[in-house]
Amino acid sequence: MAEVTSCTTSSGGDGTARQTPFFGGDERTTAAIAAEVIHRVAEQARESRSARARVSPAEIEDLAQALLLPDEGVAAGLVRDSRLRGLSPDDLYHGLVAGAVKVIGSAWANDEIVLTDVVRASTRVWGIMRDLREAFVRVTDQVPGQSAVFALCPDECHTIGMTMTADDLRRRGWNIELLVGYDRASLVERLEAMAPATVALAGTMTDLALPLARTVVALRAQLPSVWVMIGGDITRTVPDLLAATGADAVANSADEAEVLMLARMADLAARRANLI
Repeated sequence: MAEVTSCTTSSGGDGTARQTPFFGGDERTTAAIAAEVIHRVAEQARESRSARARVSPAEIEDLAQALLLPDEGVAAGLVRDSRLRGLSPDDLYHGLVAGAVKVIGSAWANDEIVLTDVVRASTRVWGIMRDLREAFVRVTDQVPGQSAVFALCPDECHTIGMTMTADDLRRRGWNIELLVGYDRASLVERLEAMAPATVALAGTMTDLALPLARTVVALRAQLPSVWVMIGGDITRTVPDLLAATGADAVANSADEAEVLMLARMADLAARRANLI
């Protein structure tokens, strides 16, 4: 997104995310992100969905225990096996994964596990959610037109850079909707109702890395197939912003944003073509 001026004084080479978990910050930041993952994913174990899921309580408990084991491959293997036996993406996520995370959240609340356990489980859950995104894309996403939602990061105070980038992309034929003035809860609620394939979050201040990470987690929990890009001056000032936020891509100009969004569209088209 276009360069903007920071409110205070206070990426990857091709702009796309790697599969590296984003739990490598200081202890306070790591704890905050881990808690956000546990809270947001556990919320998805809704009775209306999980009650219909073809997942037994024993399977949920097994996955919860596997997420805490020293061997990081056990939990991913359980989810993969469930997927191979035909469990739907909705049941995999809302029934099995979210159910297991809810168990872990309850154990943490009752002091049965410690923060290091929670961080370990959160890291593995995040990786599983990335792996599951392909399943959700295949069953839910139509190939999108040239459209995206651009949203100002909660706690951000400048809109001009995002507005200029959106206007530039509109002149190129993109349909860009702007969301400004939302706190995190209302922004996530609004985006969940819109269910866009692509969301771009704009930020300038260095200290927005954690709010951005929390927003990305919340969005991914509510919309497992969503693709999230971050733009603005924060892409210049925060080293390895992808690892810090868990986003899929970063861009600091309309040109960069367009290249990345077109690549995403091409990937979705290829996925659907492989199903025909």
